[in-house]
Amino acid sequence: MSNMPLNGVYRAVFKANIAMSQSLLQDRFQIRKDQRHITLEKVKMLDKNSQIEPILTGDSSDIYKKIQEIIFSIQ
Repeated sequence: MSNMPLNGVYRAVFKANIAMSQSLLQDRFQIRKDQRHITLEKVKMLDKNSQIEPILTGDSSDIYKKIQEIIFSIQ
């Protein structure tokens, strides 16, 4: 799979966040993009500081695959 369009990755993160909220999990995911890489991050919403934990850094295809794994593990 070549690089996935970034809007597909954003859509997948949105779906993962919906799945997590339906499962009553308090953590959420976000994407941070820099010049060369995309980083998938987990944000712990219960912390007052919203602690951010990097999960994976890579290209859009890597991030998309990881998000799909997360969605399947939640459901």
